[in-house]
Amino acid sequence: MSNFTSHATNQSKYTRRYHPRHPLAQYAVNQIDTLELRSQAIIKAMGYPLKHTIPACDRLRHVLSNKYLGLDGSYMDKYFTADEFLAKLFNILEIPYQPFVEDIAQIKHDLAHYSNSLPEYSLRADVNFTFTAGANWMSRDGASRLAQVQLPDGFAKLSERERASIVKKGIREHYQYYEGNLPYDGIIQGYRLTVEHNNEVVNRIAYGLPKSSSV
Repeated sequence: MSNFTSHATNQSKYTRRYHPRHPLAQYAVNQIDTLELRSQAIIKAMGYPLKHTIPACDRLRHVLSNKYLGLDGSYMDKYFTADEFLAKLFNILEIPYQPFVEDIAQIKHDLAHYSNSLPEYSLRADVNFTFTAGANWMSRDGASRLAQVQLPDGFAKLSERERASIVKKGIREHYQYYEGNLPYDGIIQGYRLTVEHNNEVVNRIAYGLPKSSSV
C-alpha cells in the first residue's frame, strides 16, 4: 500500500466493532479513534436519514471489515455507491481521497482478476401464504417458487446503480403480475435482496412494496 504506513491500534470504544482487513481500512479506523467518532455520528455526518441509521452503521462496519472495502459490491444501498461511500467517509474522517486513488484502483483491478470475488444475488418477495391442511410439500414448494424474482445473467458485474434500477423494475413487474394472483391466498408483504459471497450471506436488503417510497 502506497502513501501511508498503517499501524496497529488498541480497540477503543470507538473502534472495537471494526475488524480491518486492508491497510486503508486500518488507516480509517485509526482516524476514527483519533477523532473519537462513534458510528452513529459518522453516518449522520455522511447524510444518511435518521430512519436508516442502523443499516448504514452495518454498512460502515462491513466496509471497514471487508478486505475489498466493499468495492466487491457485497453491500449496497440506495444512498451511495461503493466509490461514493468511500469518498464521503474519507471526507468525514478528514482523510484526503486523491492520494489513495491508485490504491483503490488496485483493489478494483484485483477484483476483476478473481472470478470467485463476485457475489451472488437473489431477489424474493416476502409472501404470507395460508396453506391448507391438504397442501403437500410439492404444492408448498411450487407456491414458494413464485416468490422468486428473476435477475438477469451478469447482474453481479453491473454497477450498483444499474443493479438498483433492475431490482426496482423487477419488483414492480413481479408485484403487478402476482399481487392478488398467488395461490393459497398469498399476500406480498415486501421484497428482499440477499447477497452471498463465498457461500456466506453478507447482506440482506429489504424493500417495500412498489407503492411505497422505498421502491
